[in-house]
Amino acid sequence: MSNGSNIQSGGRIKGSLGRIRSRNRRRLLNRLTDGGATVSEMATDSGIRIPHVSAEIRKMRNDALVDSDMPPGSRGAILHLTEKGWDMIRDDEWSRASEGFPLPENDHEICILSRDGPNLLIGMMAPTESPLMLIPDRPPVTVGSSEDSSGTEGVSWSWAVIRERSPRWFDVSTMELRNSPIPLDRGRIDTFSEGRSVIGIVRARLLDEGRPIAIAPGKWFAGPLHRPAPPLPENTLHRGPWVLGTCHNMSPDVRPKSAIAALVSDRLPRSMLLKTSMSSAIVIANLEGVDIGVSEYPLETLDHWIEVAHPRLSDSERVKRCQSLKDRILGNRRSKTEDSTWRRFRQDWGQSRFSTETVTSGLLDTRGLGDAAIESMIRWVISIEEGPPIVVDFPGNVPSDVASTLSSHPSLRMVILNSEVPQFSNLDRLTIDPLRPLPWMILEINGGRKIPVKLIDPVTHFPDSLNTPSVRQQENDFPPQVVSLINEVNDTEYSSMIRSASSQYPEGNEEWANRMEASYPIAAWVASPSRTRWPRWQRLGKRLDPKWLVMMDFEALPLDRLSEVAEVAPEEVLEIFSTKFTELLRDSPDSALRARPTMDSRSASPGASWVASQLLANSPWIPENLHDDLLKWSVDAWLSNPPEKSLSALEGLSWLHGRCDSSASDYENVLNSVLEMGRTLGPENELRIWSNLVDRASKPSELEIGQIGAIINSLPLSWWSAISSDLLFQLLQEDDTTDWLFNNPVPWSAAVLRRPGEECMSPALHELKHKGCSPELRTLLDRRLRGARDGDEGLQGIPHLLDLLDSLESVFDIRPPVSGRTHPLIGWLAQPLEKWPNFNTIECMSGDVHVAERLLLRESGFYEGFSSSPALG
Repeated sequence: MSNGSNIQSGGRIKGSLGRIRSRNRRRLLNRLTDGGATVSEMATDSGIRIPHVSAEIRKMRNDALVDSDMPPGSRGAILHLTEKGWDMIRDDEWSRASEGFPLPENDHEICILSRDGPNLLIGMMAPTESPLMLIPDRPPVTVGSSEDSSGTEGVSWSWAVIRERSPRWFDVSTMELRNSPIPLDRGRIDTFSEGRSVIGIVRARLLDEGRPIAIAPGKWFAGPLHRPAPPLPENTLHRGPWVLGTCHNMSPDVRPKSAIAALVSDRLPRSMLLKTSMSSAIVIANLEGVDIGVSEYPLETLDHWIEVAHPRLSDSERVKRCQSLKDRILGNRRSKTEDSTWRRFRQDWGQSRFSTETVTSGLLDTRGLGDAAIESMIRWVISIEEGPPIVVDFPGNVPSDVASTLSSHPSLRMVILNSEVPQFSNLDRLTIDPLRPLPWMILEINGGRKIPVKLIDPVTHFPDSLNTPSVRQQENDFPPQVVSLINEVNDTEYSSMIRSASSQYPEGNEEWANRMEASYPIAAWVASPSRTRWPRWQRLGKRLDPKWLVMMDFEALPLDRLSEVAEVAPEEVLEIFSTKFTELLRDSPDSALRARPTMDSRSASPGASWVASQLLANSPWIPENLHDDLLKWSVDAWLSNPPEKSLSALEGLSWLHGRCDSSASDYENVLNSVLEMGRTLGPENELRIWSNLVDRASKPSELEIGQIGAIINSLPLSWWSAISSDLLFQLLQEDDTTDWLFNNPVPWSAAVLRRPGEECMSPALHELKHKGCSPELRTLLDRRLRGARDGDEGLQGIPHLLDLLDSLESVFDIRPPVSGRTHPLIGWLAQPLEKWPNFNTIECMSGDVHVAERLLLRESGFYEGFSSSPALG
């Protein structure tokens, strides 16, 4: 490729300013501007047959346009342009520059001066920031006269890559070479009176070589208004989890999904690549150019090091030596290590420090380590099947089997190579850009496409509005609560920072978050990797709304600090934590030991009370040796500040007393304490709702409509089904309460159609028995629902009431039940059990779950005298 240094700025144009008429000559000269080449290489690159290339080369030698490093006729000779050859190319370019007259006023416009296959000669009015440019496939259509309008609506765009370091600038009025022009100052009046006379010329090449371009030479056009298709495959290189770099302001950031192999040997590009790729990754590299602290190496790497250091030892002997080495490193002075192993360890690892903590990401510096130590770290990191991203500065002396395994590892993000390694030849590749300085590099993808890419600094990079998805576009990635919180931020600048943070979610960017923390705490919180959110919350907790805790990764939260977080977390966050904590306790019951706060139960904080309620709720999964502590500490701590969601804790308490050797009087005393506490709580607390049920179970008519709704919607069906007939009868009496029935879906059939004497399952109400379905309900239901049969059934509660009425009518009319609205088999709950068919499980589960449960249990609500009912009016 040419850097354009053969022509000096400020001189006059030399030569006859003639065009190169021969297509073959122009194409071959154009190829040589990219560097020297053999005859066969020129034939391949230009698409001209070798005999024609050889013939034209002889002519160009005779015209002193080309020369070679070997005598004429020698095989393998490298041909290059002479000074006269460069002059001819410049003359050809200058003669074609006239195609661009008149010059436009818009600095952002360009034109095609000539095209030869994929090779373009481009005219421009100002330097470009990117070596990529967009070319329309047909002449732009003017869509308006606005200054900001590009006039390119409906046009398809192709990408081209500039093949030179910089354009050459010609002054058409003086026929002299110029420096880069100064941009127009539109604030000056004389700007518009002065004619423009300087044009830039640069060679470029289309990425899609066969793409048709129907643009006449000299037709000026600006770029598109909207982002076109990107220059790289969008699914694999623009939608990955990390940002490698940028290539153009109208293209998305380059975000690879698969691994990248960087072939560089100098320290500067290696340092830049490490800074770009190390976010949230395990990095194994020489970190000389990266600002880090002291590395602590995973102790597990020694399991692999011992195999590399002592390949001839038996497996049992290696395990023995490795364990003794670990004991000695961890400070067990009684551990005895073989001298040969210890000497080799010091030789490979020096004074390195080791950690027993699980590594989720981090920087592992290879400076000062032996070859065996570096190889063992690579073996260790590829042994992690589902781990964080991996970045490796790959040494050349690692065995090929390790290289093969690393190249196919699903977590590999980038491997940095000093020289070619065959095992990584299938990866997309980064190399040094021969034209542009760092941070520009060349990305070559499988298939041969090459484009310049500018590496980003992860700390200072702000994705622009085209690259940053809006909150609406990211709703599938963020929890809904987070989307709502982001939308509450009205400050424009702050919102922009949050969008930048959002583009780095969910992997996060610790360096960027640290930089934003002081001024933009929400942006720092959003951009934090999961593993660092807890320490960041400790610093920012007082500056953030506790609702942001919804983004806290429960697995990264220390269990011994769970009560501290629960102290400030809102109810919606506590519900999420409850689900995660339940999963943890059931998978790892001993986690209860770490989560149990160390404080007096009588003075427990709200956070400690919440943890106690979760422990009680999961009593069946907690080790038996902790049950006594649950009955003593957890119950008292729970009742100190009962959370709103306490129903599961009450159920766990009942299970504990049924499981443990506690007397009925002890259980009754505990329930009385819970009842007394419940009566003092707010109306939305589940203990208050339960206490209302217990206090009014014998006189349901004393319950108000709000209390009835809370009981039905918050408590299990089996807790209030014993009084369901009374509740329904009461609600059907008045118009306003009937409206409530019509608007609230309640499985009345599953609650009401039960045999007399069925025991109530609510704690403290086991002596309460179901009375069976009251025959008077049929008459009352028919009167209230008379208009709903043929009218609008859109209200959610009506289908449940109609199903109950149909079930009652079928048994009173002595006929089989009709198919229900909420469950096809719901009518059978009112039929005598001896009439029931044998339903299979699929049939039973094909509707309302409460009805399905009664069908699976084969529980009928029919009883003697059930079919005697007053006549319908």
